Amino acid sequence: MKSKKRGLIEMIGATFIWGSTPIVGILSNLPSPVFVFFRVIFAFPFIFYFAVKKAGIKEFFKLKPFWPLLVSGFFLGVNWIFFFWALNLTSISTVVVLYYTGPIVSIILAIVFLKEKFNKYILIAIIFAILGVVISNFNNGFKFNLGAFIAFLAGISYGFLGFFSKIATMHHRASAVTAWQILISIFLTLPFLFLNDFNLTLKTVFIVLIAGVVHTAFALFLWYDSLNFISVSIASILQYLDIFFAMVFGMFLAQVPTFNQLIGGILIALAGVVGTKK
Repeated sequence: MKSKKRGLIEMIGATFIWGSTPIVGILSNLPSPVFVFFRVIFAFPFIFYFAVKKAGIKEFFKLKPFWPLLVSGFFLGVNWIFFFWALNLTSISTVVVLYYTGPIVSIILAIVFLKEKFNKYILIAIIFAILGVVISNFNNGFKFNLGAFIAFLAGISYGFLGFFSKIATMHHRASAVTAWQILISIFLTLPFLFLNDFNLTLKTVFIVLIAGVVHTAFALFLWYDSLNFISVSIASILQYLDIFFAMVFGMFLAQVPTFNQLIGGILIALAGVVGTKK
């Protein structure tokens, strides 16, 4: 019982930290790909150490097949670039609601390409996710919103990340997969340092250091460690607390979620919960 309690606390702690990530990205005042670069460069040493400790250096460098690592690493970088780009264009609530359509995309991809079983729970989850997206954007009168569109692209790429991560973990340890994804994201975002104008102050360096060490490495450690004590299904359900933590943190920037966004967030969270049912 104590170990299960520890797992729940760690999982909720991870979602609480991730829920504050949008504020960190906004406060950095950096272009999204530049912010992602510094986030992953500061996170990598810790995640690499954790992966090698779990699997050993030889296991870590067993790269066959490498393509799932490469593709999932690409989508990790792309989905974070879209996510933080969207935060510069629209509200946190809008972004996180649309972003968390990603797991439903992963489920659909797994059904189509991995021949996973389609059942009534998946159908209900898809319906809830669609309703959540529609209702959360109803306030705009369905006018085109660039920030919402970018956030939706973030959700789609998040779904592809989950799908290719699933394939990668069929051949490699999950901790090693994460480390390789972070490393590949470093190379993906590196060119943006020379393509964007930005100013690195002491404050900015501190913010991106926190983003890398706390919001990435430490939060991932909590996530992985919690799985020693609670099931993946429970962890997958609890991760949707991230949506509501992000909305609460958004209030510190005077971004109060609308009623429609709350309802949309609840529906998308329910979609994720129902989607975990067998």
